[in-house]
Amino acid sequence: MVLVDADGSYCAEMPSSIRRSILFLSGARLILNTTHRFVYPFLPAIARGLGVPLEQAALLISVRHFAGLATPATNNLVGQGERRRRLITTGLALFIAGCAVTALSGVYVGALVGFAFLGLAKPVFDVSSQAYISDRVPYERRARYLASFEFTWSISLLVGAPLTGWLISKTDWATPFWVFGLIGAAAVLMLPRFVEADNRHAPAETPSSGLGRPALAFLVVVGLFTMAAEIIFVVFAAWLENSFAVSVAVLGGAAFLIAAAELAGEGGTFAFTDRIGKRRAVMVGLVVSMAGYGALSFASSNMAAGLALIGLAMFGFEFTIVSSFPLASELVPASRGRYLGWLVFALGVGRGIGAALGPALYSSFDLAGAAVAAMAANALALSVIATQLRDDQENVK
Repeated sequence: MVLVDADGSYCAEMPSSIRRSILFLSGARLILNTTHRFVYPFLPAIARGLGVPLEQAALLISVRHFAGLATPATNNLVGQGERRRRLITTGLALFIAGCAVTALSGVYVGALVGFAFLGLAKPVFDVSSQAYISDRVPYERRARYLASFEFTWSISLLVGAPLTGWLISKTDWATPFWVFGLIGAAAVLMLPRFVEADNRHAPAETPSSGLGRPALAFLVVVGLFTMAAEIIFVVFAAWLENSFAVSVAVLGGAAFLIAAAELAGEGGTFAFTDRIGKRRAVMVGLVVSMAGYGALSFASSNMAAGLALIGLAMFGFEFTIVSSFPLASELVPASRGRYLGWLVFALGVGRGIGAALGPALYSSFDLAGAAVAAMAANALALSVIATQLRDDQENVK
């Protein structure tokens, strides 16, 4: 893989050890992401398999979400010594446990426990992998490396979820958990060949005595723009059904649009974030999302225009969030893994608040009201990053 430097010239080929590590970690993350995302479209099949109503099955997603908020505590407890590799292994082990408990039990209570393991597994794996890559990549090129790792998020919905649906149609709801758990076990066995121990490259992290104002401010920024996206994401299907009485096929097409917008946002990060600077890229993404939300508040009565604007907003959101990871990776470099854990916590809080606000705003003010609230949250996030973080904190040249 050849990368383009910030000035447009070609830089040296990625070192083979880093390339191998990123390919391995990306493959493992594709499995974790697919397990995470296939649940949404196939939740009715899971509910039938467990013999519970859909509303009760939806609590599986809530449990998974809240379990992820324990990521900072897990990182502090486990992330010592060979911090990155130990945490990557821990994330995979939690993932295997979650898949096994969910598939083995075949009952609702067992699935709740299994989904709690899965909810903790993904952020632990993600954070430790991002920190591992950041340790080994110069800051001026880091967005490209992290963006290549993030491509697995959109691919998991575009490719992984349909393949999982085919697997469920041929067998039953539990089979994907068996398959993905076995792949996770194989990844643990192969991990020492691809993921180096941290002590070859980086000193042990030192516990942070406290986060500085820029680091704390950026957690607020992340929570705000994540809340904004979730406000729209949780109600767009209801908007389509209630306003236009669309079919399931149209809803599937809308999900594909979201995944395509995510893929474009990740590609934008890969192509531009290192060139224009991480802080500036986050601000650009916030403005793009704001434009989408703002226009959506006037176009919610038109399905085609509304879907296009939701796609624009989700493109801006994905560009923002993927650009946030390299920026965050250098805000507290002495405690990089711990700070990225707090970043995941902020993401979870933002999603939780947005998921609660979205339906209430939609019920009271329709999609236009939800879009105005999302635009306001992004505007506040933009003002915080503009006043609390400076370009010289990220060495923009």
